[in-house]
Amino acid sequence: VILNSLKLNNNNWEETFYQLIARNFGFNTNAEPFELLAKSLPSSYLAKHKNSLLSIEAMLYGQAGMLEQHFEDKYPLSLQNEYVFLRQKFRLQPMDKHLWKFLRLRPINFPSVRIAQFADLIHRSSNLFSKIINAKTVEEFHKLFDVSVSPYWESHYVFDKVTAVKKKNLGEEAVNSILINSVVPFLFVYGKYKGEDEFVSRSIDLLENIRSENNSIIKEWKLRKISSENAYTSQALIQLKNEYCKSKKCLNCNIGNYLLKNS
Repeated sequence: VILNSLKLNNNNWEETFYQLIARNFGFNTNAEPFELLAKSLPSSYLAKHKNSLLSIEAMLYGQAGMLEQHFEDKYPLSLQNEYVFLRQKFRLQPMDKHLWKFLRLRPINFPSVRIAQFADLIHRSSNLFSKIINAKTVEEFHKLFDVSVSPYWESHYVFDKVTAVKKKNLGEEAVNSILINSVVPFLFVYGKYKGEDEFVSRSIDLLENIRSENNSIIKEWKLRKISSENAYTSQALIQLKNEYCKSKKCLNCNIGNYLLKNS
């Protein structure tokens, strides 16, 4: 998938990484809309306005189709006015707002909040891919994704609806998910493509030093007395579940054979 995306982006690693990170900011529910958003808004456009969080948010929310309505609050009105200028400057065409999913999500996971966090990442991190390449420890990677939201979003989950003030940092679990699903595979593919084993090793080391996931699949393994100590193990167990368990290939799997013999 990464190599196909790289080809479509004319071997631009930075742009390919930007699109993959965007997709993972949508996590499972809004992964595709986030990827479409990134593809509709090249990172070079954002880079030209990297010193203005207002401009970055205007482009992201505008392209997401979330500024196509009447607002009461001053901040979304400012974003709307800024987007009118930037849309004409870059000849942008916004997405359909209805592609975004809000139903059955906790407010902290609303795409409107995730876009604010993504905007902060873009605003704070120029040449993000280069920084990823140079990072070596889990702490360094976590620091790169220590993002929050602009002041308006501390008291909002959607435009024009005020809520209690709350810090909306990207939590440890969310950062780990981005590292596991974006950074690790990208480092691995980059190392293989360039023939530099250092990056392949670093991707594996990163997995071994990230806390194990605790999703429904890992909980199922725990019920069968198979534990997971880190993300390297949990990813292996998830792969086994998806490749063997779902397809009922128990006899082709050592763990499946063991469980059948001892059940």
